[in-house]
Amino acid sequence: MQPAEGTRLFFLDNQGVLFDEQAQKLFHLNTTATYIWCLLEEGKNEAEIEQSLQATFNVTEFTAQEYCLQTREFLQSLGVLKGYEVKRQEPHEELPGVAATYSDSIFVAERHYGLLSSCFRVRFNNEKQLALVHPVLEHLTTQAATEPTATLDVVTTEGEGLSLFKDRRQVNQCASLQELAPVVKSQVWQTAVIQHGFFLDIHAGVVGDGERCYLLPAAPGSGKSTLTTALTRNGFEYFSDEVALLQLPGMMVQPVPLATCVKDTGVEVLSSLCPHLPGLTMHNRGDGKRVRYLRPPSGSIPSADTLRPVGALVFPQYTPGGPSTLKPLSALDTLQMLMAECLIVDTILNAEKVAALLSWIERTPSYRLEVDSLNQAVELMRHLSRELAHKPS
Repeated sequence: MQPAEGTRLFFLDNQGVLFDEQAQKLFHLNTTATYIWCLLEEGKNEAEIEQSLQATFNVTEFTAQEYCLQTREFLQSLGVLKGYEVKRQEPHEELPGVAATYSDSIFVAERHYGLLSSCFRVRFNNEKQLALVHPVLEHLTTQAATEPTATLDVVTTEGEGLSLFKDRRQVNQCASLQELAPVVKSQVWQTAVIQHGFFLDIHAGVVGDGERCYLLPAAPGSGKSTLTTALTRNGFEYFSDEVALLQLPGMMVQPVPLATCVKDTGVEVLSSLCPHLPGLTMHNRGDGKRVRYLRPPSGSIPSADTLRPVGALVFPQYTPGGPSTLKPLSALDTLQMLMAECLIVDTILNAEKVAALLSWIERTPSYRLEVDSLNQAVELMRHLSRELAHKPS
């Protein structure tokens, strides 16, 4: 057994995290596998490893052989031993969309919006399209004099269908006006993220307290957007309800303040905080969900060039019937839960970047927030913010 080229062992919570640069993967190793890997890095052969296992763990020769055999098969299956490497899959090139055949004269209105480092010119070929899309993006409005980095054109097709073009190439389509706003919002979001430099894209709500921000990573249905909305209606800054872009060095976070997407199930819960919510336009998303888009409160969005350190990682989970509690997480649990919500790694990982990520996780407070009462959850987050404000940087 020999380690494959490009593998590197790190320690988190005194447990092994193995990085495979070729496959661009991280693996958690248990105590036995970590110990055996350390011996492999020292150049020990299997007989020497078995002897070390007997002496260190006080096991029989037979048990040591079994440990060694099981670990070898396990490491082979991961592709981290020489001769068993798994090659990294190269990303597929995106094929260009259908070229536009329309004339610029068909457009009756255009608006300009800014997000991250992108500026969008969005053109509409009838007023109904504008009436549905503009309220969702209005808080991102920029001056028309700003040079656009992308032009999005909404064009009516046969029947009630619509096509969306980016720089005169078709990128999406929908069957009706009720589906249009989610399609345009999604394209603005995706384009802005792709054109912006970052390290990790985490599916998370993000709020701030003026000094630092708080990531709320969670899967859909966990109450993340509801909690983010409640916090921003109670004095926290609004960074995003969906996107946390971690940037090197320092894992800093920049606002991506798209309108909050509220599903049917969240309307009743949030109506006390946002009385106008039930009256907002209903849109049909491509996944079949019926949604409303809630603009951030006036004055809650930090300036577009803001970069904030992360004060804490807080993983929310809606738990009806129980108390709202904030429970500390281990660094290893944090890594596993954070990677479960990692959507994009916009770089080739190397040992230096992995070391920076693990070091950041080790020094960043992390919690599981079990939410029953939104009011209690807000108070817990306020208390956490006050605690961190009194700790030395």
